[in-house]
Parts: sequence; C-alpha cells; structure tokens
Amino acid sequence: MRKFLLYSSALVAGGLLSGVAEAACIQTPTCSSLGYESTTSCTGGTKCPFGNAWNCTASDLSSQITELTNKISEQTNKITELETQITEIKKEVSTANCLVGDILYSDMTCNSNYVASKTPIGVVFDHSRKLAIGLEQSQQYWSYPDYFDVPGVDNMTNNALAITDLDGKKNTSTILAYCKTKGKSCPAFEYVNSYKTEGTLAGDWYLPALGELNAIYGNMGVLNVALGKIGGTKLSSNHYWSSSEYSSDSAWPLYFGYSISVDYGNKGYTNIYIRPVLAF
Repeated sequence: MRKFLLYSSALVAGGLLSGVAEAACIQTPTCSSLGYESTTSCTGGTKCPFGNAWNCTASDLSSQITELTNKISEQTNKITELETQITEIKKEVSTANCLVGDILYSDMTCNSNYVASKTPIGVVFDHSRKLAIGLEQSQQYWSYPDYFDVPGVDNMTNNALAITDLDGKKNTSTILAYCKTKGKSCPAFEYVNSYKTEGTLAGDWYLPALGELNAIYGNMGVLNVALGKIGGTKLSSNHYWSSSEYSSDSAWPLYFGYSISVDYGNKGYTNIYIRPVLAF
C-alpha cells in the first residue's frame, strides 16, 4: 500500500511539472511581426533585441529615403562629370595627330586616306589650332543692302594688321549677334552659322578671319588633293571673304589666284566666295 501511494504521488507530481513546463514554453515572435523592418538605424528608432532590424517611424523612413535620393543624385552628377571628362580626353587623343591635308571625319578622327566606313566633313588646314575647312562653299554678300560698323570687332585699317587676325570664330559670333539684334542682313555669316554636317550642329562653323584664310590659301594645293578624294568642292582661283572688318562699308577678302592678293572690298560685292571653318 505504501509503495502504491508513493508511485501515485510521483505520477501526480510529474504531471504537474510537465504542465508548468508546457505553459512556460511559448513561441518567440519574429522581428518583422513586431514592426522591425528597417535595415538602417534611424533617429528615435528601436533595434530588435535579437536581430539587426530596426523599428522606424514613417517620418524617419521618409528622411532616410530623401537622404539616399540626394546621395544618388550627387553620385549621378559625378558620373556625368567623369563621362564628360572622358569624352574630352578621347577627343584630344583622337585629334592629336591630325595633320594639314588630313580628312576630318564626323567622329572627329583624322586620316590622310579616305575611309569608306566613315563620313568626311572637312579637311585640316591648321593642325596646331585644330581647324578644318568645310566641303562646300557659296557666294554671298558680307552684308547687304545696309553697310555698318560692327561694335566689338576691330577695324583692321591695313593689310599687315588684318593678316594677323586669327579670331574668326569670335568675329562671326559678334557680327551675327549684332545683325540679328539690329535686323541687318549678313548673308555670309548667316550661311556659315546654318552650315552643319553629320557630327556637327548649326553654329559650330564660322567665317575665317583673314589670318586663318591666309593659312587656307597657303595650303591650297594639299587641301584640294584631299577634297578630290572625298568629293568636296575644291578651292578655286577666286576671292574669298574673311570675317575681318575694314570699315563700316568694307571688309577683307583674299584672292586665291596666281599670287596672294590682300585688299579690302565693298561688303556688297556679289562675286566673292565664303568657306566655312570648324574648330574641332
């Protein structure tokens, strides 16, 4: 009888202990079920005690998103700047060995020979300053029917001075801006400003200054050889306008005939050619 009571007591005690243990064993909640969803710490937030997640308020998350967006924007700007620098470096490398008489292609590379897979847009006439003439030319008035002095463009009062003018790009932009503002007709400058090719835009080309035009004349032979290879219009034994101004009614042309001839001419002359120039 005593053994039976002890055995019964043991069974009862065992059952009670087992029930207590079962009541104490509950499933641990997950971080996500408690709202700990952020992977980044936040101001005023709480870190999950048994994980690396954080419980952040909506405002905290919004500020983090804004900060992250700003950082992405900054990095994007830096990438854009680097891409621009790389483009400029590639351009410098591709044009570093361009020589007088080389054909200039639309990708701004040069070659002394015609490359059928590329589009020629000009011929180099000044390798140090990286200048090329276009493949076409036209006969245009310098200005017509009005004659006027353009502010901001120096009047070259003798040919020795005019032949030193190498700033055709500035001359062209200054004269064109004045003509547009004052409602003047400047056909030569309007033509070069609208001239464009594959790889270039309207406004990239300009009317050469007398010094630049003189460099073209000095290399006329080799330039015409290259123009012949690519079907361009060859330079002819005629007068060509420069963007160098002499006075209110005259500017400087250059004669590409049997010998160099520099003399100013009336801006309304109709039989004078113009040749667009590109700084590449």
